[in-house]
Amino acid sequence: MASILDRYGIKEVADVTFYEIKDDGTPGKPVLFLDTLKVSTIEQTAEQVDARGGKGNPKLITWDYGKEITVNIEDALFSPKSMAIMLGDGQVAQGGGAFIRKTAVVRMGNEANGVVKMINDYVVADVYDANEGSKRVKLYLGGEATAPMGEVKINGQLLFTDGVANAALYDEDGTVLDDAFTESDLKALYTTGFTVPTGKNLDGHKFMFVYWVKATTKTITVSGDSFPGTYYIQGDTYSRSDVTGKDQFFQFIIPKAKMSAENTITLEAEGDPATFSMNLTVLRPESGEMMKLVQYDLEDPSAG
Repeated sequence: MASILDRYGIKEVADVTFYEIKDDGTPGKPVLFLDTLKVSTIEQTAEQVDARGGKGNPKLITWDYGKEITVNIEDALFSPKSMAIMLGDGQVAQGGGAFIRKTAVVRMGNEANGVVKMINDYVVADVYDANEGSKRVKLYLGGEATAPMGEVKINGQLLFTDGVANAALYDEDGTVLDDAFTESDLKALYTTGFTVPTGKNLDGHKFMFVYWVKATTKTITVSGDSFPGTYYIQGDTYSRSDVTGKDQFFQFIIPKAKMSAENTITLEAEGDPATFSMNLTVLRPESGEMMKLVQYDLEDPSAG
């Protein structure tokens, strides 16, 4: 049997499970499991006040108070559920048949006789392909006649599903040029050009082509009155014996932890991939036990 004086080292990150808290304070159903963490830390702090007196006014008695335990988790990946728990009330609404707005930019050539044509003959757009699913493509405005040899030819009709006039064309300054853009309008930009509105010079201007695509969505709503919740937390990792060099199980249990509402998501072109941080403050449950640390060995269930 292991001694309470046996020594162990900990190096491995923990796998962490979030549970709902039932009315009696015990863990309910699991709501999130994280096994891609980079860092999981537990920090304990407290404040002190001292009684001082006598020659030199030394410390005579010290009282500790204001114990605070925080848990900091850094995940290499995210899921809609983990993002919802980090940023809001933990709810993810799933739906199909929604329309998502997208924007593409095209540049027009020089004006001739009150008409301008596109310099490039395609729009880079995100569309749905029946064979490959979601994909980013060059949407050739002139149809197959303008698509280079070997390029996948995408029909502009993919952007106009269910008969909805779901696109608009804006000048680069935000002026609406066509708020009921159709498939024929899209192709006309390349074939016949675009009639310049009175008083505007569109030579070399960029246009913002705003279109809608049908999508299946997972939506996280973050509102002014929606804040992260409180969870029962369990973390599982390993501790290694300094005698045998073998790993043994180690677990921390936090009956009541409040997710912080402060989060940062970094999107950048260079450097390491973004990580996703969750910071929790440990609260005192009704039992008074704020945290348990358990080092354990598995036993033979058939043993007496």
